[in-house]
Amino acid sequence: MRSFNTGPAGTLLMVVGLLLAASSTYTAVAKGGWPDVLPSILIGLSLTAVGYSLVARARRSQSRSDGPDGDEL
Repeated sequence: MRSFNTGPAGTLLMVVGLLLAASSTYTAVAKGGWPDVLPSILIGLSLTAVGYSLVARARRSQSRSDGPDGDEL
């Protein structure tokens, strides 16, 4: 089984996505142009979701490689 750590890439995607969504939301509130910036907000939120998924996958694979710790059902 091939294993690689996707945590750093996921963290980077989450940060970039949050920055994009936050700056687009700020622009929408300041200028009142929601329809113009809505795609940027959705892209930022999508990047954040993908990044979170990668971080969660890296954490799950890390916890599996550490062995059973009694927390699992």
